[in-house]
Amino acid sequence: MYFTSIKKTKEEKTRSGVSVWWLLSEEIGVPNFELRYFEFGKGMHTSYGSHPWEHEVFVVRGQGVVKGKNLEKKVKVGDAIYIASNEEHQFLNYQDEPLCFVCVIPKGAEKKTKK
Repeated sequence: MYFTSIKKTKEEKTRSGVSVWWLLSEEIGVPNFELRYFEFGKGMHTSYGSHPWEHEVFVVRGQGVVKGKNLEKKVKVGDAIYIASNEEHQFLNYQDEPLCFVCVIPKGAEKKTKK
């Protein structure tokens, strides 16, 4: 077993300025999936685009919007979102409270972004 916390993990920033913590990653030897935590304030958003890997997302704080090619849906605490491989997507926060979510992706999928 391996234990960690956000307090023990380095905060990084995405290209759009969103905070992300790689909690369980390839570097510690996970065999299949990596676990990340995202947090961002009012008016901020993730980059719009798609990737050749799936995402599983669980909202743990705040409210926001997830956009896709033909979809825009409000999300809130307790919502779980599946984003298929190559599906266009973006998360946006229009609320005063930070939008925070846990995101699981296949091991090594975003290796370049962690360097």
